[in-house]
Parts: sequence; structure tokens; C-alpha cells
Amino acid sequence: MYKSINMKKIIILLITITFIGCDQTSQNAGFVLNDDEKSEIITTLADSYLAGNFDLARDYFTPDGKHLFNDLEFDVDGIIDGYNSHSLIFKDIRHNNREVYTGYFNDGTVETFHDFNWSATSIITGKEYNYPCHCRWIWEEDKISSTVCYVDPTAIFEEAAIYAESQN
Repeated sequence: MYKSINMKKIIILLITITFIGCDQTSQNAGFVLNDDEKSEIITTLADSYLAGNFDLARDYFTPDGKHLFNDLEFDVDGIIDGYNSHSLIFKDIRHNNREVYTGYFNDGTVETFHDFNWSATSIITGKEYNYPCHCRWIWEEDKISSTVCYVDPTAIFEEAAIYAESQN
């Protein structure tokens, strides 16, 4: 009898957790597409970064946008200049296993998610790097109002410091 009471409690607990964990209110419901115009724009912007010229982003960013690289905040010029500088210190920059998909949420928010493994080779040291990366592009109508990219910045900061020193 003791085992059946404990088993009943465990089953009730699991059912409760399932219902709480699966609560899909209208605040977080929506749909995801990977072949829509916004996803295609992000793919185009990512390709421009890989080609060494992220200036195209100015056509899509709101002028007063805020852009985060991990916890560092940049304005539009700062983020574009920062991404463009990567091609000064790295070659063979790639977005391996790239996934781009846009969430259209019931509360009206639209965000494009961009996941990939960033890899590159330092032009100066020859070291090869490979890091997982996740970026979010937040839309206001047809413009990107903010971005957030999370990646281990160690290689970028180390190689940027070596590059800066070599310019002195």
C-alpha cells in the first residue's frame, strides 16, 4: 500500500508538471518560418559579414538601434564597424551549420534567430577558432531595431589586441 500511495503522488506530480510546463498562453504563442522575407534578409546580412563588408546593414537597421555583442552595447555605426573589423584580423570566416528562422508572436513581436558555429583563421597568428554563436534580430515592422549576439569573444579580443599592437 505504501508503494501505491507514493506512485500515485509521483504520477500526480508528473501530470501537474506537464500541464504547467505546457501552458501555452496567447502571450508566448505564434509561429516560426525559415523561408520568409525576414529570414532571407538576415541570411543576406550574414553573407555580407562573411564577405567582409557589413555596411548593407544600414539599409535595415533603425538609426537609433541598440546592438549587443554579449554584454557590450553599440550603436549602429559601432556594431557595423566592429563586424567589419573582423575581416581585418581573420580570414576564412564561416557560419557553419547556420540556421535562420523568424518567430512571429501573437503579441506582435517579430524576432529572427540566427544560430551557427563561427569559425575563422587569424591572419596574424594563423590560429584557427571555432565557437558556437546565437544571434537575435528584433524587428519593428520592416526595420531591425536591435540585435543581440552571444559568442565566446576570447579569440576576437585576443586577435584584435595583437592587430592593434601591430599597427603601432
